[in-house]
Amino acid sequence: MAEEVSAFDRTELRQVYKAFTLLGDEAKAEARQSSNNLATYLQKEIGNTAASRTKGQDAINRIVSGSRVSKSSTTGEIRYGFASQRFSGGATTQQLWAGYEFGSNKFKQFPSYSGRMGRGSRGWFVYPTLRKEQRNIVGQWTAAFNKILDKWGISGI
Repeated sequence: MAEEVSAFDRTELRQVYKAFTLLGDEAKAEARQSSNNLATYLQKEIGNTAASRTKGQDAINRIVSGSRVSKSSTTGEIRYGFASQRFSGGATTQQLWAGYEFGSNKFKQFPSYSGRMGRGSRGWFVYPTLRKEQRNIVGQWTAAFNKILDKWGISGI
């Protein structure tokens, strides 16, 4: 039986972005701060999950420690893999993060393939953490966003 996932559909996302256009600068700053706090929490949880991996731990540590939370995003964004993070062989975390996240049966420097889940791959540290925390994050973000909308007199989602 498939587990029901708590997420926004396209219509709800359009309503969220429309509400952002109606918000003033102070309300947008509050939304950014709320989203940043949740993204930072999620970044730490992903780091904790990644620390339990054994194969390629040095590379995984560089990928996870080099992640960045967007300070300007009102919806919360975490970025992994950058061209500026180089390894001694010339590869970048931008080129290698997917291999360490999803694995490979062809390239032995990566962990084994994580397997399929639904329409995509299962993953080893980013995606399992996202799936585990999704309901909690969506609930907290929605509550914080509705609180901001109520404070500024705009109807919620």
